[in-house]
Amino acid sequence: MMNDKSTQEEEDLLSIDMLEKALLSEVDWLHVQETVKLLLLSMAQIELTLTDGDYNVTGLGQQFTDMAAHLRQVNIYLANQPGTPRDIIKHGIMLETEIDKGVMAFQFYDRLSQRLQHVVTGLALTEELLTNEEKRAHGEEWLKVQKQIKASYSLECERKMFDLVLRGMPLHQALALYRDEHLYRKDDIELF
Repeated sequence: MMNDKSTQEEEDLLSIDMLEKALLSEVDWLHVQETVKLLLLSMAQIELTLTDGDYNVTGLGQQFTDMAAHLRQVNIYLANQPGTPRDIIKHGIMLETEIDKGVMAFQFYDRLSQRLQHVVTGLALTEELLTNEEKRAHGEEWLKVQKQIKASYSLECERKMFDLVLRGMPLHQALALYRDEHLYRKDDIELF
């Protein structure tokens, strides 16, 4: 009789352990599912923002570029005409300079769009890994995703921030370092 009681207690303990594991696994799965939903929602918001922005800005950027080219031709023509008032030439050059600043602003928008696309890529890779129960538990799979994300970056400053954050630097410090090194530099425009 004693043996039956201890066997029953062992079976009860085993079934409690199994139940706890199943519940923990279910809770973990619930967290993953909810995390994936939030990732997908974030991706959708960014994609919509990029779509709206591209629709409105792409045409406008081309118009500014065309205006700059036409104004340059007008300025050259006026500068070569005898009797053109100097104030007209001066204002034409100032207007050309302002239009060039506008074109540069579109280049910054281009960079913004590119960075947001990198965020979407990173979120998509993360979502893909999280939904694969077998892969998400393996560190080497996470390293592959990190390499893919870093490889998608086109700017050196993005790769540097990526490295700093993955090495454990708090995000606010990495952002402050970026701001100090890049935010106020006028020569930091890269054309794509």
